[in-house]
Amino acid sequence: MAGTLELTLNSAKELSLDNQTKNIITNIGDAFSNAVKKGSEMLNFPDNLGESVKLGLDKIDLSEIGGKAAESALKVGLSKLGINSNTFTSVKQIFEAVKEGDLKKGLSSGLNVAINLLKVPQVAKTVLKEGKELILDQVMGDELKNLMKKQQNTVSRINNKCQQMEEAFKNNDTKTLDRVYKTLKKDVEAVMPIKDVIDRGASMLNRYELYKNKGGTELTAEELELCKKLS
Repeated sequence: MAGTLELTLNSAKELSLDNQTKNIITNIGDAFSNAVKKGSEMLNFPDNLGESVKLGLDKIDLSEIGGKAAESALKVGLSKLGINSNTFTSVKQIFEAVKEGDLKKGLSSGLNVAINLLKVPQVAKTVLKEGKELILDQVMGDELKNLMKKQQNTVSRINNKCQQMEEAFKNNDTKTLDRVYKTLKKDVEAVMPIKDVIDRGASMLNRYELYKNKGGTELTAEELELCKKLS
């Protein structure tokens, strides 16, 4: 019986904490890209070079540059804090880890790389370098605050949706189950690696998959336990 259930729930294994850790790198990389582009538009370039800078930045993979800085900062931060990505307990702790890993220093180096790759006159590059403080402190700071708030909202939605599905299972409310499952899956895939949240969300997704396979909302104690183990 257990072997059959494991095959049924096999797809949920992609929601691992290791995969979710990539969300930290991807999200911070995208935040860096947004910050550089927004920040550069706030700078005063001579000879109408602002448009050339904008076009040049669009050709550079700023998200990848920022992501590499985030990955390095995360590794250093985890080491300094003596924890690993499987033990995060909150969104705030994740951001503390990358800050402890000196994310700003890594992003500063990444911005230098991006500036050097630009095919624009040196005077435009000088303006960008002089505007690094604005880009990395003010604009990137705002981007990280927005990202942190977005992730906290995602965590809140996951908990609320799990509660909705729990009630729907009790009431045999299949319409609510079908509706909430799709949005819950999307949020669980997007959330950063907070173990309790991932476990709860994945367990509920497993429970839904099993319900669809069986054709009934009532699960045995063995089936419920397996849903938790495979989350």
